[in-house]
Amino acid sequence: MFENLTPADRVAAVHRCGDPVTAAQRAVATGLLVDMLNAAERHGVTLADFDAVVDLPGGCLDVVLSKRGR
Repeated sequence: MFENLTPADRVAAVHRCGDPVTAAQRAVATGLLVDMLNAAERHGVTLADFDAVVDLPGGCLDVVLSKRGR
């Protein structure tokens, strides 16, 4: 389903209620996702592996959005 999408595409597909998400916030979330995937790759884990159990792109965006209020 998501095999041909880039990390930026995956973050762009995330929709959240509340204030609109800015391009800058999506870019930060994409960078976080890429960094996390690079770390996971060293352990043999891919985004597809995460997809089986958690919405990692959505989680990255949630972290970025949560920092807005702190």
